[in-house]
Amino acid sequence: MPLTLPAPARTRRVFEISLVRPSMRKLGAGRRGCVHCHRTPLIGETVFLYGERLVCELCRPLRREPPSREEIVRSAEHEITVRRVAA
Repeated sequence: MPLTLPAPARTRRVFEISLVRPSMRKLGAGRRGCVHCHRTPLIGETVFLYGERLVCELCRPLRREPPSREEIVRSAEHEITVRRVAA
């Protein structure tokens, strides 16, 4: 027997989803995703670049040619962290 939500709970769930969707779109707007699956790679994941096209680790087997380069996805704070400099 399928579990169905009562009408007020279902309405609340639809409302919550409608609030979250715009936020998720804004978060994803500035990020590059895989050209195949459109997934945003996770921090620490290796991505493969074919010219300007980004391919994630999961979709890499779909390509026959070697990538032009590989990169590790870093957090946004990576470029602005304080680093110790040798004196």
